[in-house]
Amino acid sequence: MTKPLSKLITILGPTASGKSSLAIELAKEHNGEIASADSRQVFRGLDIGSGKVTKYEQAMVPHHLLDVVEPMDDFSVALFQKLAFDAIDDIHGRGKTAFLVGGTALYIYSVIDNYKFVDVPPNLERRKELEKMSAEELTVIASEATAERSNPDARAKDSGIATVASLPRNDRINPRRLIRAIEKLEAGAPIEPQKGPQKYDNLILGIDVPREELYKKIDQRVDDRMNNGMIEEVERLRQEGVKDEWLVNLGLEYKWITEYLQGKWPREEMTERLKGATHAFARRQMTWFRRDKRIKWIKNKKEAQSFI
Repeated sequence: MTKPLSKLITILGPTASGKSSLAIELAKEHNGEIASADSRQVFRGLDIGSGKVTKYEQAMVPHHLLDVVEPMDDFSVALFQKLAFDAIDDIHGRGKTAFLVGGTALYIYSVIDNYKFVDVPPNLERRKELEKMSAEELTVIASEATAERSNPDARAKDSGIATVASLPRNDRINPRRLIRAIEKLEAGAPIEPQKGPQKYDNLILGIDVPREELYKKIDQRVDDRMNNGMIEEVERLRQEGVKDEWLVNLGLEYKWITEYLQGKWPREEMTERLKGATHAFARRQMTWFRRDKRIKWIKNKKEAQSFI
């Protein structure tokens, strides 16, 4: 008889939709612990700008996959997946309910759909060449590499071919991620992971917030963070040796505040541009999530409880 899969409750949604607070409430009621699925919260010191739950909130419900590595350390979705599986299996092993909570779609789906990653070692000599190039130049190289692999002969042998256009938008403007895509393409590996057998019995809950209401939440959160040390957080990171380029590549708060500190924008304009960029980011998140018909869309805790 096949052993039933362990249950995993995922709570996802756009930025500022209230995922963290809802997850804490639900985890308290269901003897749960939370594995964070956020590509910036894995870094130590990125607290206010990443929306990391406070120490008080972490004391209410145990959280995993926060503060995993130092800023600028290498951290991949494959490593996240391994750590997430370890954390979730440990939660289950202690008889507790596991919640996967976040807005980084690639991280979330690496767990839900058990992505299989091809291990392509870094080509250090090639990296030195590529690191001198702009994102636009890297995109051209990646597109050319895709075209070479997409000829009829190659297509017959390689069903995993993916185009650079299929990468998430943030990856297409991130030199580090473009370089990694080029390494995979030139090594003959697919740049998109393939799905493996389902590891958990998944319940996926998505927080549905009307767009105008979400924009108001985003704007208020930006204002609150500005008044509660977000600029000082970025200043501290720079003083500790975190490079501006790395902060800019993180996007959103870290990009716009770094450019403000560089003198590129007055504070008021920077704040408005950050709000607009965050609105656009939330729209992209929802575009990705809306494609998944497995998601049960909820508006509040009561609806979430009914599915659980």
